[in-house]
This record gives sequence, structure tokens and C-alpha cells, in this order.
Amino acid sequence: MQEKNGNQIPTAFEALAPEAYMPRLQLFVRMLLGALSALYFNFITIPPLILSITQINCIILFYYALHIFGWWYYQKHGAKIMMFRLGSWIDVVGAFTAILCDPFIIPPTILLFLIAVLGNGIQHGLYIIVESMIGAFILGMTALVVHYRVLGVWPPYNLYFYVFFIIVGVNYSYFLVRRIELMKKEAIRISEYDSLTETLNRRAFFRVAEYLLLLNERMRIPLVFIFIDLDNFKAVNDQFGHDMGDKVLKHFSDMVQSNFRQTDIVARYGGDEFVILLTNTSREDAESAVRKLQVEYREWAQNNGLPVSFSFGLAVAPEGRSKLGDILKQADAALYGAKMKGCESNKALPVVKTKNGAAEGTSFNEAAKLRSMPAAHV
Repeated sequence: MQEKNGNQIPTAFEALAPEAYMPRLQLFVRMLLGALSALYFNFITIPPLILSITQINCIILFYYALHIFGWWYYQKHGAKIMMFRLGSWIDVVGAFTAILCDPFIIPPTILLFLIAVLGNGIQHGLYIIVESMIGAFILGMTALVVHYRVLGVWPPYNLYFYVFFIIVGVNYSYFLVRRIELMKKEAIRISEYDSLTETLNRRAFFRVAEYLLLLNERMRIPLVFIFIDLDNFKAVNDQFGHDMGDKVLKHFSDMVQSNFRQTDIVARYGGDEFVILLTNTSREDAESAVRKLQVEYREWAQNNGLPVSFSFGLAVAPEGRSKLGDILKQADAALYGAKMKGCESNKALPVVKTKNGAAEGTSFNEAAKLRSMPAAHV
């Protein structure tokens, strides 16, 4: 467990739907645009430029089928970035086809490119809007060239300004979306990360842990929870001041993140308490890793003349459905046992039995009484 850990949320967790994603609204707009396109071409006063009405209707039905399949896939498998990209390209290619078929000198269907770029970009974020912009520009210019070659005329003067206005509007929207993305990332960092230790805070840890427990229920991913409590931390604050206490917390979190993997979750649970969630790890490997961390941290503290170390408790997530609260109580009770034992070790407790949804045995309140107790070191 020596990979450097940036304490990132797992990739699977980050792949969840964007916060701005509104799939029902997006499907409704796509169906509405398809219906408006069908009305436009079926009641047009002059024949389409390159395809028949029947062929255009078949293309619109195919457009419907692709997006309905995308909706079904989303309902069954959840949001995937590849499906976002595919849906965006379907919209851009649909706009390209509409311009090719539009018989008017200035095709109103050119606005479909604008809707495709802005709609997908705002829904799915910076990466999608850049890809949509590039695709819309290339296919849009190609469609207009073919459009006027088939018509046999030069583009009218005012068309150039339609295109320029659309390009300016799309680029302006890009910079706005980029700014919103940066602000959202900063807001997430502030709301989910502890500013001192740069680890996840308790709220973010609960969110990630609940998600991983759902994966464990379906895919049986081994999960080990570790509760850690710094021993004699209050004495450090009393003797050396709170600035030194902050340095102790920061150095401990740095050591944890350097000793564990990037796929492991590290969070400051509160005060001098930390919680680590190890994925795809056995209990034996987890205990070995945390004991190695104990030795390193104790040596660092002794070399700096600090009377601080830590105790820990382990809990393994059982197979099948399990409650996060019960698992945390089991780890907390193991930490309680380590404190009672009076040395830097952990006490393995049996799986917590539950009654009426609550864990039996050592309670949080009982364990909390020992949080401030200095451990007797051997």
C-alpha cells in the first residue's frame, strides 16, 4: 500500500451524473426538436434540397430511436460519459443533416447547431461543450458549403452575420460554462475537504462510503474501515500550542496519504479523529499497513519530542446489505478496545449484531468517553 494518495473520490464515484444534469428535460427537448423538424419539412412550401420527405421522416424516426435507447440505457446503467458524448454527436449530426436538406437561402435549421452546443455543454460540462463546439464548427461549415453548392448561389450577405453572431454566442457561452465549472470545483473542494489536512470531511466521507457499500452489496468489493484517534493530542496543544497541534494533524494526514493507495478514502472525522476506508483489501493487509504507519508516526513524534501516537480500530464490511452506521460502530468499539487495552494496538471485535436497526454492544457514547484518554505506551 505504497501508492501516493491524493485522497480523491474513486473514479466510479466521480462518474455519477453531473449535478446540472436533467435527463428528463433533455429528452423532452430532443423529442420536441425532432417534432418541430418533422413539421418544418412536411409542411414546407418547396421540396427539400437533397432528400425526399419520406427519407427525412425516416431519419427523424432514427433520431428518436437513438435518444430513446440512450434514455433506456441511462435508466438501466446510470449516467456514463460515453453516452453523453454519443448523444451530443447525434444532435450535431442531426443539425448537419437538417441544413443539407433545408431548401431556403438562409436555412433556419442552422440554429439547431446552437441549441445542440449550448444544451449539451450546459448539461454535461466543459469537456462536452468543447467537443460539441469543434464538431458543430466543422460540420456546420461543411453543411453550408454543400448547401450553397447544391443551390448554385453564393451565400447572402446577412448569412455571414448570422454565422458570426452564433460563433460569438457559443464562445461566450463556453467561457461562462468554464467559469461555472471552476466555481463548482472550488465549491466542492470547500464543502467536501478539510482545509487543514486536505482530506475529505465527515459529510463527504459518508457520501462516498454509502456509495461503496452499495457497490459491495452488488459486486462484493472487500471494504475495511479503520477508525484512528490520536493519543495525547490534547497534551500537545497544552504544552506546545495550537499551531503545533495543527502541524501534528497535517503531518499525520500527509503520512496516511503517502502510506495508502489512491483508491483508499481518507477523511478527518472530527478533531483528532480520522477514518480510512480501504477498498479491495483484506483485514490482515489493512492491519499490517496501519501498524506500519503506527511505527513511522511514533518515530517521527519521538524525533520531534512530541508525546503523541495513535490507536485504531478495524471493521470489515460484511457481504450483502449492510448499514454504514453499524460498521462504524463496530470500528469505534474496536478503537474503544484498543484504548482499554492501554497500548497502541487494536482489538478485533466480532461482527456487530443489530437489534431494531441499532448496533448492540459498546455505544458511541461509551467510546467517546475514552477519546481524550492518553494511551499507555509500551
